[in-house]
Parts: sequence; structure tokens; C-alpha cells
Amino acid sequence: MSLYYGIPILLLAAVVQSTWLNGVRIIGGRPELVLLLVVTWSIIRGAKEGALWGFVGGICYDMLAGSGLGLWTLSMTAVGLIAGQPWVHALGPTLIRLALMSVFGTLLGHLLLLGSMGLLGYSVQVGRAILGVAGPAAFLNFLLSPFAFTFLVWFHRRSSSRHGGFAA
Repeated sequence: MSLYYGIPILLLAAVVQSTWLNGVRIIGGRPELVLLLVVTWSIIRGAKEGALWGFVGGICYDMLAGSGLGLWTLSMTAVGLIAGQPWVHALGPTLIRLALMSVFGTLLGHLLLLGSMGLLGYSVQVGRAILGVAGPAAFLNFLLSPFAFTFLVWFHRRSSSRHGGFAA
């Protein structure tokens, strides 16, 4: 059931990210909603579902972002896989894990995206991308992480009780 409800959530986040947030600049950047949802879901449900949400969210975002098809998919799948690892639970209480992984996941997602773009021959200015895009996005995702967590925990509880759990 995870993707039955997850696909519309991720698609809506990708549409909001690609349209409404495309022109918004806060401290020089914008939040990465799809990436934030993938990291948050990975912390709640683990690596397997996190990678699955990363794959689906990446496809949704790739279709709407106008970047190379598959680049965000690769990045978000890797971030979902890493953010859901058991060692993440050793980082402390849930809010601390969430805050750390929101920042780390956003920076890692952008670094993987930049690396993929560089390998494919795109012109990449790493310093400018980190300071002007990834850094502000990580900070904004850090600020938005409690809201994403609250929504996804509510979603998780509501759908788990209604359908007897998730199946990938």
C-alpha cells in the first residue's frame, strides 16, 4: 500500500516543486520537497521503502524538472536507501535523526546529481551549486523537516490502521 498512496503524494510534491516553488528563492535557494519526503519516509519505514519512494519521487521530479531524465531518480533512490539504514537510528532521537538526515540527504542528493551531470558531460560549477543551491536547500529542508515528519507519520498511521500495513 505504500506506493498506492505514495505516488500521489510524491507526484503532488513534484508538481509543487516544479511549478510554484520554481520561482521562489529564500536565502538564495528553495526547499526540495520530494527529496525531503523521501528522507522522511526512509527514516519512518526503512531503507527498502525509502529507496522505492526515492525511485518513484525521482521519476516524478525528472519528468517535471527539465533536467536529464534519470538524474534525480538515481540521486533520490540512493538518498532513500542511505537515509533508511539501521545505523541512522544510532544518531539519536527521531527529531535529531530527522534534522541531520534532512541536511545530509539534501546535500548528498545534490552532490550525486552534480556528479551524474558531470559524468554525462554537462557543464557543472560545483562550488556555485553547493553554495547557491544545495546549501540553502539543505537549510530549508532542515526547517521543513518537522512538518514533513508530522504529515508522513499521520499518513503512515492512518493508512496502516486502515489497510493492515504497507506492502511494497
